[in-house]
Amino acid sequence: MWTIDGQGAGRRLPLHWFLVGVPALFLLVFFVLPNAFLLSASVLKSENQVLTNQFTTENFTIFLTKKVYLLTILRTFVVGISVGLLVAFVSFPVSYFLVRTRSRFKGVLITLSLAPLLASVVVRTYGWYVLLDRFGFVNDVLLKLDAIQERIAFIPSTGGIIIGLAHALLPYGILTNLASLSAVNPNMERASMSLGANRTKTFLLVLLPNCMPGLVASFLLAFSISISAYATPAILGGYAAQTIATLIYAFIMQVLDWSLGAALGTILIVSTLAILYFSFRFGGKRAEV
Repeated sequence: MWTIDGQGAGRRLPLHWFLVGVPALFLLVFFVLPNAFLLSASVLKSENQVLTNQFTTENFTIFLTKKVYLLTILRTFVVGISVGLLVAFVSFPVSYFLVRTRSRFKGVLITLSLAPLLASVVVRTYGWYVLLDRFGFVNDVLLKLDAIQERIAFIPSTGGIIIGLAHALLPYGILTNLASLSAVNPNMERASMSLGANRTKTFLLVLLPNCMPGLVASFLLAFSISISAYATPAILGGYAAQTIATLIYAFIMQVLDWSLGAALGTILIVSTLAILYFSFRFGGKRAEV
């Protein structure tokens, strides 16, 4: 009989093997195997909406040669990079204020900054839909201010997707930068200014280098989530501004072509892992410096 850490009779199973084995089994069943099936389906030919055993690379050739699909892939990464930059650089000053403030309402302010996480992403996205729609609040205000003469369709558009995702992911950026800024001793900034450096030099030469890992982490977190997001691009982008996630859904659920959907999913996974790898290498070197 097997026991954990020698409790009882029989062979002993070290506790650390149990602690490692359970998460490893979970990842194997719910991450490794599904991705292996995805990879295998991406190189199989599909006929009459059924996967065959015939090996082919045509699935990848279609996406990498046709302009409409290349634009979708490009749009997805433009959205990811834009959202990542917005989240990183908008959340940083908010996090800095929350860390350095001495207000007795500091806890309340942190709670309010993270409050959007209490609402579903779909609910928040439909909020932006109400605001940005042709007959929405933003158009009503601009017409009353005589800023525009006719209503403007802000959505569906790539810009609408970026705004919706940046708003949805901003709390994650705040959390990441809060942790990074909390590790920076404020006396370092005071010492820099006492030695003659102004606030700009102190920020660029003292604060920013120490907070760079947090900024990079917030960018990567927002980037990796946004390029695979489905709900927000589907609501604010629709068919006019498709991303890889919405296109995968269309291939698998509407066209019922699993091979093309799997191939596009494989392109998304491989390209994302490559970008994240080089970003972590860059971030690691900056952190060491």
